[in-house]
Amino acid sequence: MPTAAGPAPAPQPGLEGGPSLALPTFETPPVPCIRTLIVDDDPLVCATFAAILKEEGYQTHCAASGAEALELLRHETFDVMLCDIFMPGQSGLELLKTVTAAYPDMPVILVTGHASIAMARDALHLGASDFITKPCTPGDLPIVVERNLTRLKVQRKNALRYKMALQTSNESVLDALLSALNTRDTETQGHSERVTAYTMELADLLGLSAEAIYHVERGALLHDIGKIGIPDRILHKPGKLTSEEWVEMRKHPIIGYQMCAKIEMLQEAARIVLHHHEAWDGSGYPTGLAGEAIPLGARIFAVADTLDAITSDRPYRAAQPFKAAQEEIIRCCGRQFDPEVVRVFLSVSEARWHYIRSLADK
Repeated sequence: MPTAAGPAPAPQPGLEGGPSLALPTFETPPVPCIRTLIVDDDPLVCATFAAILKEEGYQTHCAASGAEALELLRHETFDVMLCDIFMPGQSGLELLKTVTAAYPDMPVILVTGHASIAMARDALHLGASDFITKPCTPGDLPIVVERNLTRLKVQRKNALRYKMALQTSNESVLDALLSALNTRDTETQGHSERVTAYTMELADLLGLSAEAIYHVERGALLHDIGKIGIPDRILHKPGKLTSEEWVEMRKHPIIGYQMCAKIEMLQEAARIVLHHHEAWDGSGYPTGLAGEAIPLGARIFAVADTLDAITSDRPYRAAQPFKAAQEEIIRCCGRQFDPEVVRVFLSVSEARWHYIRSLADK
């Protein structure tokens, strides 16, 4: 007797007859291949070492002499080098000196069958990162290589941390100096930021390197830091300065230089601080340098400073239009200003200069 059938069970995902669910796939990122250079005049040693390291996933290259190794290094990049000490012609120790000088970040592991404590000490003193004797077991070689690569990785991380900490410390010093200057001389507030922005624009258009621009920026920001050492009766005098007072005021580039030159990260910027009042024709101060003897950063700053001085309010006059600054810079071209810097200044539109100013004033 037939029985009543209940409802058919729902097909299960992934089972025959049921809907299949596509599982996500994840690609394993490729592991960077470590490139090793093996230097040994014995072909059997080279082949053995290469086979052991290839088995562990390393990419290997062999050289039969120091000269061949240097030729490979000139055209290719390697992560680690294993080098026999006793080779005809250039020895491993001689090759070590050359390689560590030219490629200081590449670990060099010296290999020898005639090891001694004195030799190992000499090798490490010359810059070898490690020392291994042959014959070595197949398991020893990858361990030594990995140990040195790990050590290098740790050193690089520590160096990066130190660099970041130093950068933070340097910026703190810079901020402290700027705060001290702005507290001492309220007229510099806003001026330093604007003149630095103008200077950076000109420096970039003149093709200065990133490193040079870094120092120029700091020199521009701190150009008046020496005013900290000028007496209040002169710095804040409401009227015109006497000739004797001008002698004191004109000491601020030297005072600023002496302050900045004592700070390692500001030593290049200090040259701009010292020479930011020099003139192309030699009539400036404090040293009377002329032409290209004036640091380029200071020559760039001179034009930027005049642009901001004329277009900003001063206690004795209101700000003048950009056209007035442009005319003054043209008039003093070849006397106060470097003609090439003036040429680049004139290639920038008035609208661009106003835009830069608006960003600096925010």
